[in-house]
Amino acid sequence: MKNLFFASLAALFLLGACGPDQETVNKMADEMCEAMALITDDPMSLMDAATKMGEIMDKTDEYGNITEEQLIAAMEERCPDGASRFKDLSE
Repeated sequence: MKNLFFASLAALFLLGACGPDQETVNKMADEMCEAMALITDDPMSLMDAATKMGEIMDKTDEYGNITEEQLIAAMEERCPDGASRFKDLSE
């Protein structure tokens, strides 16, 4: 189930056609970093992270044009551990 959710999230990012400005990419990356920071050894923390990611996904007007590659690149600069978690969950 979690893989389906994260695959859907990845698909949302791949739909973007116009390039957003870097400030917007960084803002989304910061929010995703916060979501990834919620993940701990407690299995319920995945639900907390998924809820936060759902809130981010709802911001399609703001983030709908950001590609997964742009997001991951920004996350790797801002929160390498979060980027690694995101990539693991997206696979």
